[in-house]
Amino acid sequence: MTEASIWVSLLDLDDSEPVRGMGGPLSDQHGMARVLVRMHHAPIGYIELPAGPAENLTARAISLAEKTLAEPLQHHEELDKAALDTQESAGWMASVSCPDRFASGGPGVTVIICTRDRADGLHKCLRSIQQVNYEPLQILVVDNAPASDETRELVTGLAKADARIQYTCEPEPGLSRARNHGLARAQFDLICFTDDDTRVDPGWAAAVAAGFAADPGAACVTGLVASSSLNTGAERYFDSRYSWGEAFEPRRYDLATHRHSSALYPFNAGVFGTGANFAIRRSAVEELGDFDPVLGTGGPGRGGEDLDMFLRIILAGGRICYLPSSLVWHQHRSDEGALAEQIYSYGHGLGAYLAKHLLSGQMPVVLLTRALRHATAVLRRSRKASRAGQMRVGGRRLVLTEARGALVGALSYRRAARQTASAPLQTRDQDI
Repeated sequence: MTEASIWVSLLDLDDSEPVRGMGGPLSDQHGMARVLVRMHHAPIGYIELPAGPAENLTARAISLAEKTLAEPLQHHEELDKAALDTQESAGWMASVSCPDRFASGGPGVTVIICTRDRADGLHKCLRSIQQVNYEPLQILVVDNAPASDETRELVTGLAKADARIQYTCEPEPGLSRARNHGLARAQFDLICFTDDDTRVDPGWAAAVAAGFAADPGAACVTGLVASSSLNTGAERYFDSRYSWGEAFEPRRYDLATHRHSSALYPFNAGVFGTGANFAIRRSAVEELGDFDPVLGTGGPGRGGEDLDMFLRIILAGGRICYLPSSLVWHQHRSDEGALAEQIYSYGHGLGAYLAKHLLSGQMPVVLLTRALRHATAVLRRSRKASRAGQMRVGGRRLVLTEARGALVGALSYRRAARQTASAPLQTRDQDI
């Protein structure tokens, strides 16, 4: 840790609990505290304040939250009142804004965690999912091309005391293959995906189910991915570089009436969410086709299978709903070597995803010129991330690493697609 270490914590304004840490206890090494503030279990926003003195941190956090988040807190209360007054006729925004009104039971939900030789992180993830307050719930672990029996032994051991937990193995490596394997064995139509380096909020599945219930036309629900630890420069770089945990209002996306303002829409699929936290109707996948096995970690593309699925949903005329109350906490890579490998893989996956849709003819070539203009915004964000992680020279190297990954990813996808003689998945023609 360094003096710049930030303690990540959670504060629910409407209960009597103190600020509680999400990645470990508060220590003398933490100079600042980042607090995710919630009302009625709905994320409202972040505040940052000095971590010490610890004895009055909760009181100081409450005071700062009430001052700096006054407008979004008032907006939440207005939406909550609208939902209460109008009940079933409430508008979409009101109906998905207050988790305290979400049902704790309803259509069955299957949670799929695809993992490969990371039993320690998986154990923490499963323990958090066991605390989810929704039923019926199936918890399905897909062990992808394991090198040992450690994951199987962990999962089957937990399953003895919790019948919701099930183990299955996909012997062929690749995240897309693992996701498809899980889809084929899921018990329910509503399927949540998360990663083995996350911990989910107890209200996660209820929020997902509420999102689908509020919009029968929704094919996919995504959610907030908050950083669970910001102790190291690598963690702070990742947190600042990617916008997984920055949106605190529900949103909807489609081709008709709910469009993002970006000139790259809908091909800037990262605006929809991320693979660490999304849910999909299995019936929608049956119409669209499975996750592309050329994409995804462990495959030739090394990533991008989530972006590809999001885009295919939109291009097919479907809708994606983003709900911040569908909350998971993500453990970022804590050292610079692991971060560089992850950044390279993200770039590689992005390049593969772009290559797929350029080769298929779905992505207009003219968008490449807009993407070049968008690159300046990416560079600005990367510089900001470098400052947050205190990585000046290292930050510049990471930018080049990500760019190199994108180039290699594009070439890799083209080569792999030719070798497997697999034509890119097609979608219905749409005006975009």
